[in-house]
Amino acid sequence: MPRQVTQMPEQTERLTGILTMCRKAGKLLLGFDAVKEALQKGQVFSVLLASDASPKTEKEIRFFAGEIPVRSLPADMDTLKAFFRKRTAVYGVCEAGFSEKLMQLLPGQNP
Repeated sequence: MPRQVTQMPEQTERLTGILTMCRKAGKLLLGFDAVKEALQKGQVFSVLLASDASPKTEKEIRFFAGEIPVRSLPADMDTLKAFFRKRTAVYGVCEAGFSEKLMQLLPGQNP
């Protein structure tokens, strides 16, 4: 029986492509603790949250992020796990170019 392939929305596909490149470049942090630590060291340019991140997680990461932009991704933790092999709600982007491109694809959200 052929494997059924589900189509992702174009925006989600583009975002996961950029996140995958960012990860391969070693510039994507996964997990609340890793992102929090890097935020405290000033190494993060933007923070991304899975669509099903808890309100408590979002509130806490926004506190640590301060002026760093925090955006919600149009994908849940299970969808993102397929790409990054870790089920997590918090992603930290540690490179300005990747961060800028991701912010362009996720406009109009609260910083």
